[in-house]
Amino acid sequence: MSEESTFSVLALVPYGMQDAMRNLQQAVTGSLTTCANAEELSQKSIEKTFAVAFIPAGSLAPQEWWSLWGLVSSMEPHPSILVYAPRSDFPMWAGVLDSGGFDVVVAPFTVEKLREAIASAAADFARRTVGS
Repeated sequence: MSEESTFSVLALVPYGMQDAMRNLQQAVTGSLTTCANAEELSQKSIEKTFAVAFIPAGSLAPQEWWSLWGLVSSMEPHPSILVYAPRSDFPMWAGVLDSGGFDVVVAPFTVEKLREAIASAAADFARRTVGS
């Protein structure tokens, strides 16, 4: 199976983050589904299987953030969760990993950095779901 050409990415890119995420389309070598809000992501998440869920940190209120995290975490099969943020610190990174996330991607969001993070997360998904 060629992970590079077959994986799907579901990304929440709120309106305020669209400029920062302008390289996302070029970085995804599989299919990309973008959503502008958590409600839209909820609808898209039931349409097909996604290898990677790409969600922002810091642009949602805490209650919305945890609701979004719960939604993404309950998707079956469970996608590898990448969190993106303008900046990060150890507590944020550790919190994402402790909660079951795959990694944190920190600005600048270059095509190369995004592509590497998404490919790594997709490979993790493939490892976990092969034979299931």
